[in-house]
Amino acid sequence: MKRKLLTLFVAFCLLLTQMTGLAFAADSDTPYTEAMEKTGAYITQQLSKNGAGYGSDWMILGLARSGANLNDKIFSDYYDDVVKTVKECKGELHKRKYTEYSRTILVLSAIGKDPTNVGGYNLLEKLADFNNVKWQGINGTIWALIALDCKNYEIPKVKGVAVQSTREKLIEEILRQQLADGGFALSGTKADSDITAMALQALAPYVSRDAVKKAVDKAVLCLSEMQNDNGTYDSWGTENAESICQTIVALTALGIDPGKDTRFVKNGKSAVDGLMLFYDAKGGFRHVNTETEGYKPVINGMATEQSFYALVAYDRFVNKKNSLYDMTDGEKPLAKPAKAAITSLKSTKSKALTVQWKKVKHADGYQITYATGSKFAGSKSVLASKSALSKTVTKLKSKKTYYVKVRAYRTDAKGNKVYGSYSAPKKVKVK
Repeated sequence: MKRKLLTLFVAFCLLLTQMTGLAFAADSDTPYTEAMEKTGAYITQQLSKNGAGYGSDWMILGLARSGANLNDKIFSDYYDDVVKTVKECKGELHKRKYTEYSRTILVLSAIGKDPTNVGGYNLLEKLADFNNVKWQGINGTIWALIALDCKNYEIPKVKGVAVQSTREKLIEEILRQQLADGGFALSGTKADSDITAMALQALAPYVSRDAVKKAVDKAVLCLSEMQNDNGTYDSWGTENAESICQTIVALTALGIDPGKDTRFVKNGKSAVDGLMLFYDAKGGFRHVNTETEGYKPVINGMATEQSFYALVAYDRFVNKKNSLYDMTDGEKPLAKPAKAAITSLKSTKSKALTVQWKKVKHADGYQITYATGSKFAGSKSVLASKSALSKTVTKLKSKKTYYVKVRAYRTDAKGNKVYGSYSAPKKVKVK
């Protein structure tokens, strides 16, 4: 009787396997640090075996951002092959897919190479063509902005370009394509987790802007609502590793902990836990855990490289390092301009005052702040260009005493202002 029951049980299991395809248990207790280390070793082995060249970009980026020795032969081999490839195609990696340039710029920046001179070609010039950048859809716009921001690159001015790219245009184009549900997608009206996460990665450096902050908050909520009960994500109807990877990179760029933030923990399973469900003890990651749509639950190249750099992004977040795509590590921030000094403050016209100040070296402009109290409560501010050394403020209250102070600012490549110290305040009674 026992033997008969055992035979029936085995037959049932075989039938279940045929119906559902090979599946892996939905659990992993491996620490993310161990998975990151083993996957890094696995990727290094693959590059050493198959060669590190153009096309192995994301593996190279992951290793570089994990703290690998950039003097290693793997990185020099990769760079040499990129230079060779760029020369052979005479600087044109692709006629329409401009993510080819963005990706290459990112990886070259990660390994400490100059993307403005790759075999004599400036790859940044391609991203100056706004129409070609956005031809690929929101994907092209997202990655152009990420590439330009990775080291605060200035966008070259290129003659003959119909529409010159600016960061403002790139940001506005991304915001324009936000869907009603708060997310983003390559097409259609329903958010896709991958594209939503990538859009957040691009917008992360600009959350101090009101419009961007509003869009980011909606997208983060959308991304939280799309998360599955086991911490994972779907894309195109399939639960997969890569969608979780993009979410982890996005959250860490925004300063959100994907391993602890309650918005991204479902039934006790975080986004990091969800990714670890796809880990293979050999050191790689599966694309899926159940055979589906031509994919088997085995180590997959794309899943492995994305999972690795996602774990690197999380590890950098945990250890309070720059985010994955912020490659200004070790670079000095833009120096603040010197303290400003007011030389004159007068009221020669009714309801107006005129303030003058000394020129501040390297200033890109000035901010004039004024109020009716010495503590500057309820103060207002106006800006002046870098060539201006005076400013007239109008529409003030007559017979009222105003306090005024001035400070200089510098502007970085992203358009962010770095302010110097305010001058000593002065006061004047307005006519």
